[in-house]
Amino acid sequence: MSERGAICLVSGGVDSVTCLYYVKHLVKPRDLKIIFCNYGQRTFEEEEYCIKKIANLLNAELKIIDLRWLGEISTSLLTKKDIEIPETKIEELFDQEKARSRILRWWDPCRNAILILVALAHAESLDIKYGIKYDVYIGIRRETPVAMKDNTPEFIEIMNKLVEHATHYGGYKIHAPLITLDKDKVVKLGEELKVPWKYTYSCYRGGLGFAEVEGEKIPIHCGWCSNCRRRMLAFKEANIKDPSYYFKNSIK
Repeated sequence: MSERGAICLVSGGVDSVTCLYYVKHLVKPRDLKIIFCNYGQRTFEEEEYCIKKIANLLNAELKIIDLRWLGEISTSLLTKKDIEIPETKIEELFDQEKARSRILRWWDPCRNAILILVALAHAESLDIKYGIKYDVYIGIRRETPVAMKDNTPEFIEIMNKLVEHATHYGGYKIHAPLITLDKDKVVKLGEELKVPWKYTYSCYRGGLGFAEVEGEKIPIHCGWCSNCRRRMLAFKEANIKDPSYYFKNSIK
């Protein structure tokens, strides 16, 4: 067991929940805390449902942070319930020009930096109060074919430099253990760690409610947004069954 605690930033998606299970079972921190941020995302209800389920399964403390002001200033479709999410075809996921043109569609101003600083503030507070060092973990990955600037190893390196200037004691670390993995590799890792996929939510649209599958309530994915398509493809390439319910399942 590590002598350090861990604070995991979790969104409820495949990557962040796999990162959480990685920390729980492989890092084995002395204490595990989960932070989930409400930045006004249209999928908050579904994400919150999944994260509460996961936190209970792991017996981990969950704190929900109100960042709705970020959604108010954002132009991202992730925070605009009144605008329909466009369909993304599978082949468009690998088109560099189309991927680059979509970035601002999903970009919330400084979001990952803000999330990390929220977790870092909690880590520093715990250190000041109890003398225990906590590291911060985030499940971001370098997406292909075009990575967002705050989903790269360079971004994590810069944030770690900021830690030493932004905190009194320093010595806290920001980790992104999945940063170089393709999504199908994340799915394989999550399967090994026994991630309960039914309690993960990847959809950008949201608002489709919940379905009862094998006696359990799970949130409905749209099946046509880019993130649903990316999730479907990752499970298919990993040859692992995705128990999620899709309103439109277009990948056989």
